[in-house]
Amino acid sequence: MNLKRARAKIDKADTKMLKAISKRMKVIPFVAEYKKANGIARYQPDRENIVIESRKKIAEGFSMNPDLAEKIMKLIIEDAHRIEKEILGE
Repeated sequence: MNLKRARAKIDKADTKMLKAISKRMKVIPFVAEYKKANGIARYQPDRENIVIESRKKIAEGFSMNPDLAEKIMKLIIEDAHRIEKEILGE
């Protein structure tokens, strides 16, 4: 494989990754509305920890650095909080 081909593979993987994150983020408004309608607190630290730890294990299964997976998930969760705050008026 040459450099051009390797970079094309990286570009393709990045596009798939961003598409998957976008798909995930589109569910956040539903979650926020559900929480609002059912009187559920926006911040769920136990759920957040479960998500992060499970994704770290998934990353390890892919021979990926679990610390990187944790950082990525924390950024995604941070933006999910932003969206939920907007919807919940916080």
